[in-house]
Amino acid sequence: MNISLTSDDSIRGIITVAIEKKDYEKDVDKNLRLYRRKMTLPGFRKGTAPMGMIRKVYGKRVLADEINRLTSEHLFKYIRDNRLGIMGEPLPKADQEPINFDTQEEFKIQFDVALAPKMTDVKLTKEDHLKWYDIRVDDALLDKQIDAYRQDQGTTETPETVEREDWLRGKLVEMENGEQKPGGVWVENSVLFPNIIKDEALLAKFIGAKVGDQIVFNPKNAYGNTPRAVASLLNMDQATAEQFTNDCRYEITHISRLKPAEMNQQLFDRVLGPNKVKDEAEFRDEIRKLMKAPLNQRSEVGFERDLRTLLIRKVGDVPLADDILKRWLLLTSDKVNPEDLDRDYPILVEDMKYHVAREYFMAENGLKAEDSDIEEVAKLLARSHFMQYGILSASDDLVGPFVRDLLKDEAARRNLINRAADRKFAEWAKGQITVETVEVSPEEYEKALASEAANNNDAVKEEGK
Repeated sequence: MNISLTSDDSIRGIITVAIEKKDYEKDVDKNLRLYRRKMTLPGFRKGTAPMGMIRKVYGKRVLADEINRLTSEHLFKYIRDNRLGIMGEPLPKADQEPINFDTQEEFKIQFDVALAPKMTDVKLTKEDHLKWYDIRVDDALLDKQIDAYRQDQGTTETPETVEREDWLRGKLVEMENGEQKPGGVWVENSVLFPNIIKDEALLAKFIGAKVGDQIVFNPKNAYGNTPRAVASLLNMDQATAEQFTNDCRYEITHISRLKPAEMNQQLFDRVLGPNKVKDEAEFRDEIRKLMKAPLNQRSEVGFERDLRTLLIRKVGDVPLADDILKRWLLLTSDKVNPEDLDRDYPILVEDMKYHVAREYFMAENGLKAEDSDIEEVAKLLARSHFMQYGILSASDDLVGPFVRDLLKDEAARRNLINRAADRKFAEWAKGQITVETVEVSPEEYEKALASEAANNNDAVKEEGK
């Protein structure tokens, strides 16, 4: 077997895989013998059909499979062993002669490849400056989160009079000319939240009201012409609620009030798990740490995005094999169609430039996304998922099945590998450039992120001119 690369320029090439009979005949014969042992043909017991017949029936299929296996295996081995910088993937040569498995014994299979631009001139130095945003969890943010936990773990009371944050159940009937409208809207168990009432005068009528009190009001005016709130109150679809204009009478039948959980050991155990903390100070410290973890991940993603922009700028406007890359994108991506290709291509090229630069630096510095790195990314994703459901410190036993499912899924695993490589590269890059740490609130971080994204987009566009 012989594999070679020919190239007339620095941006495209042709890889030729030349396969001779001696490269495949032993494996083809071996696979045909396996077929013979397994197959039952008319007139023969299982495993006793003549090899000539097996070869006639299955020979072409087995040969094609073996040629495809050898081609794929050795093509990508050649690329790895020779550290060829390839953008996208090799594509079968468009004008390649068709293969005839009936008559050919030697095969020459060719692939078009888009060669990556050389990265030897791309450097990361202390002259490069990026910001790392340290998103703080101040006392106000911490108190807000703890209040949410106390509400979540609270108990429901039935007070005698209504307050703003209560929720009510009651009988609601549609009115017309001061009387109940015959055949009008009638809801036996309508739920009403005083705190979303926009009409302050109406709200004042509810505050202090008791079970049995009746209040007449216009739902559309009460909720500031918010159809969704009106639809919920009247138990109807939103389109119908938009047309509803009459007054309603609401008779309070039940008042509910949430009493926040006390700041005690029971709350600590419910939120964090048994005996994780012993007092309020430890509880606040632990909650602050748990809040800080996802904020650090947000900072990491922001830093990686800025690092990506920096690399794209350094690679610059280099010539690429656009014809091959566009063909590859159309063949491999279900999100790209011919009509949108010219519009989307510059964005896709930026992604490829970053990927090539990242892979160059990782290879030059012996960096690799190890299995442990990939598993760590999967665990972070799993814990983020559980936090959405209020599970703050998910154990390894809890996240384990979620992680295993992610790692088994081929598409998910590819994403995890890419994410792990981003993290590995970013951690290395921090030691090569100048990183300025800036402490910000979550709100300040989002503003800074939006501002830098706009500036980076403008800069990249300017570079491309």
